[in-house]
Amino acid sequence: MQGISLRFRMVYLFIALAATSFLPMQGLLAQQESSDAAFIVPKPKKAKVEQKTDVGAPSAYNIQGIVAQAFKMKHPLQMLSPLAPKKDGDGHDDIAWDPDNPEKPKGIIFFGVQW
Repeated sequence: MQGISLRFRMVYLFIALAATSFLPMQGLLAQQESSDAAFIVPKPKKAKVEQKTDVGAPSAYNIQGIVAQAFKMKHPLQMLSPLAPKKDGDGHDDIAWDPDNPEKPKGIIFFGVQW
């Protein structure tokens, strides 16, 4: 093979490798003759997962204040706007009132827990 060009040798090698690579696949393409040829794998059953949520359960404590209200709101910056919709509240729930004079505010509740 000394007189044969390098290009011819590469083509010959490629054809030889390609032909031998299809030999193992002949068994895969043949039809199976065994008794398990008609066997169908059953579909796996999906397990039902129940999610338990305690959303409706009453809690032993009540968290209130400006911080708690901001976490519950979709747009917490609406708390600063005087033109905010009434569904966001009027702010009277977050004010601590003087017990001696109910018309006089005593402070602002930032975070409070009531039980």
